Amino acid sequence: MQKVNPRLEIREKVINIIFISVALLSSLLLLAMLLFILRESWPIWSQVGVMDFLSGTTWRPVSTSPQFGIAPMVLSTMWVAGGALLIAAPLGFGCAIFLAEFAPSPLAAVLRPVLNMLTGIPSVVYGFLGAAVLIKFFEIRFDLVSGESLFAASLILAIMIVPFVTANSEVALHAVAPEYRHAAMALGVSRPYLALRILVPLARKGMLGALVLAFGRAMGETMAVLMVAGNTLMLPFSWFNKGEPLPALIALELGSSIPGTIHYQALFAAGLVLILMVIAVNLGVNLLLRRLRSGVKPF
Repeated sequence: MQKVNPRLEIREKVINIIFISVALLSSLLLLAMLLFILRESWPIWSQVGVMDFLSGTTWRPVSTSPQFGIAPMVLSTMWVAGGALLIAAPLGFGCAIFLAEFAPSPLAAVLRPVLNMLTGIPSVVYGFLGAAVLIKFFEIRFDLVSGESLFAASLILAIMIVPFVTANSEVALHAVAPEYRHAAMALGVSRPYLALRILVPLARKGMLGALVLAFGRAMGETMAVLMVAGNTLMLPFSWFNKGEPLPALIALELGSSIPGTIHYQALFAAGLVLILMVIAVNLGVNLLLRRLRSGVKPF
């Protein structure tokens, strides 16, 4: 019977304790943040009401009779983040499959660092380029008074999150056991069939997780969206309308609001809604992953 190395056993216990401590600390930090924002925004929930705040379409925080409704901002956030994901998902998945299965090694060695560099570019640079290039292109090409729109914001966000989707999806594809590749090659399966019909279904959990990370990044992005979305407090019924997502609203008005006023508290309430939206998306995807793991059809 093989003896267990006491030092190795102690080291594993210490590592487990560190990981558990970090996980608990992260959970406590999230809980503390939620409680703080809830405390700061409580007067809004008690005075205005949850449904009125979420479904209201008028935002007049400094008028004689203040009105607080964030439905246009919530809808703008969903247009921008959902649109960015709609554009970035096929591009990111396609790049990940190409890098993992088809790209020659010298080309992949060049493309991976380039994608990593794209993730490090500040969002304000993307926003500046979008305002200077993309908005001007829309104005000239389509003869518009202003090229600012939620669609333009989605395009900029899609460029920003494609590297996230690509990198995490490629990791998920590489995590598939090599036995599947060996068996497919032994059976004479083509490379496209191997990638699309065998590897992608096996890596779908990790690839779906990559979409969640990208969606959270898109929902919380501020500067790039603020510079190209138009910042109009109207219900956006189209992807091509102007709008003002929640992060842009908070960034624009928090500096001019006075701490302790109802305007200040309403911005904290908007921030709480944004956080809860991101948490809801993560919980929904985790539930879907559990159903996939257990073999139950998700729908």
